[in-house]
Amino acid sequence: MEVKNANDIDNSVALDIGTVAIPKPLARLARKIGIENLWLYVLAELSRGDSYPYELAKAIERDFGVKPGKVLPYVVLSKLEEEGFVESYNRERRRYYKITEQGRRLLKEGVGYIRGLADKLDSYLES
Repeated sequence: MEVKNANDIDNSVALDIGTVAIPKPLARLARKIGIENLWLYVLAELSRGDSYPYELAKAIERDFGVKPGKVLPYVVLSKLEEEGFVESYNRERRRYYKITEQGRRLLKEGVGYIRGLADKLDSYLES
């Protein structure tokens, strides 16, 4: 079962994405780990190189199937910058962002947390 785009998922009904009906709990999970944790995808994209919000939003949609909209990337980047996980600079009339070492550590910890949780849950399937 594959979810194509977490933004297309509504937790109030099971939706049909492509040819697969998505149960409500799975739709809710996809939304929670998608758009509600955009910081993880922002840091992942910035780990590949500096970028500006519009470009980041397009890359996140392309690479992860999460469409953040027009404003949310700015909000997330602002909070990440306040907390020292990204830095910004101006170039060619755009505000670019780059990941800091603290941001790289946070990304690694976030991915590790998800991987660990998936491994634990997977062990229940093997029982």
